[in-house]
Amino acid sequence: MLYNATGVIIFMMFLLLAKPLLDLAYFPIQFSVIDILSKIEKRNEFAYILNHEAGLYVGRFVGAGTFIFLAYSFSTEVALRYAIMLIALVQLLSVLVAKVIIKDGKILAKELKEEPIQSEN
Repeated sequence: MLYNATGVIIFMMFLLLAKPLLDLAYFPIQFSVIDILSKIEKRNEFAYILNHEAGLYVGRFVGAGTFIFLAYSFSTEVALRYAIMLIALVQLLSVLVAKVIIKDGKILAKELKEEPIQSEN
């Protein structure tokens, strides 16, 4: 059932449900980091959004490259079965990174509240 048309349809349904939930968890972290860093470094918020989008495209390229490597090196069946699992394991590591970012962001936010932000005038 997992490797046929029904499995693909079920996967797409779960993907459609999961995407908004992932965004709910991810965007607050992203925007708080952007707010804190833009105040510290006195840079435009859009510069951080551009850097973030570039990182997403690099990740997509690496994911697609992993799939293509497995498909050409082994077989398309191996690529279909194991590329997603490899990428999911790497994605799980992002939970640890997110915890560190949240902790450091809270510390920086406290420091910003205590010290007035210097203007460039």
